[in-house]
This record gives sequence, structure tokens and C-alpha cells, in this order.
Amino acid sequence: MDTATFSPTPENAQPTWKCEDYKGKQMHVCTQRRIHDNASLAGHGEQWTFRVKITDQSNNPIPYKSASATSDPELFYTTQAIAEDMGSLRGRELIDGV
Repeated sequence: MDTATFSPTPENAQPTWKCEDYKGKQMHVCTQRRIHDNASLAGHGEQWTFRVKITDQSNNPIPYKSASATSDPELFYTTQAIAEDMGSLRGRELIDGV
């Protein structure tokens, strides 16, 4: 059985955007490791955040305010994969108008 190996993003790496088609739009999700900059969130491990933006199929930005979002600065995600999943979820909510 094949197993996947996860390679974490180095701290100094440029963020990369992952794209997913959803209901005729494209969601672009970017995760980024965050420096432990919030004392109230102290703890061990890593802190990840996300950004998401929505474009049409030709990669043109959608001309309304709710076409992008960032994760709540008071929250963080412990892995890159969780942050990416939450960014995708937020992108679907933006497209669905939630």
C-alpha cells in the first residue's frame, strides 16, 4: 500500500495558491505559517492561517467585496492541511452566499 509523505512548508517559503473549481467559480486558497505573534495563543506546535479569493473561470477577480477572506486573526490551525481545508470551506461559503 502506498503512503503519502507530508513535507511541511519551510518558514521562509513563498506562499502558494491552490485552485479548485466550484459552481462555475474558482477558489484560490493560500496557507501560511504564522509566527507566534499572539501571546494569548501561546503553546507548542505550529500556527497556520489561510487566505481565499474567488475568481470567475477566466481567472478574473469577482467585483464584489465578499470575493475574498482571511482567517480570523484570533484563531489558528495546527496543521497546513487543516488551514487549507478551512480556507476551502470558507471559499465555498463565499460562493454560496453564506
